Amino acid sequence: MSVSLQPTTEDSRTNATFEEIMWALSRPGLVRTLPSAGLAAIGESLLDAECSFAVVDDAEFARVLSKNGARSAPMQEADYVFATADTAEKTSQFAKLRIGSLNYPDHAATLFIPARFGLGARLMLSGPGIKDGVTVAVDGIDPSFWRVRAQAVRYPLGWDVYLVDGDHVIGLPRSTRIEVL
Repeated sequence: MSVSLQPTTEDSRTNATFEEIMWALSRPGLVRTLPSAGLAAIGESLLDAECSFAVVDDAEFARVLSKNGARSAPMQEADYVFATADTAEKTSQFAKLRIGSLNYPDHAATLFIPARFGLGARLMLSGPGIKDGVTVAVDGIDPSFWRVRAQAVRYPLGWDVYLVDGDHVIGLPRSTRIEVL
């Protein structure tokens, strides 16, 4: 007897979301398109009972994310951190995110932050996965965020960042050098 399990529509969507966010981190600065818009779709594809997460100032969104069995944690202890709105007054708190250790750099946090692409500050990106550098324009991010990130990253230590604009995402791994132009 042969059993053939077919993925559900939900399985296909969460798998496609996961694939897009992995490609975004593999090719920093290139905009990837998610099958569904928003941070909830990303959380649904990443979070499970083995993960911890923090949400910056949005208790309702934290309840939505906990439905996958993931546990809420303080920002400085979370595997994944979701900023859901303008975080100008919270930017300094991102300095407390986990950066991993030399033995376990993969124990660093991953930050998801809303942005608007094609507007605002111009960033020159360079490093692994980027041929000859790439320039992106990003708005909705407090200018001090880039200083906080630069201070936190000492490759292989540091945290990875995903900028999310609706159903579009740009990945910025800790190995990416960012120059604000």
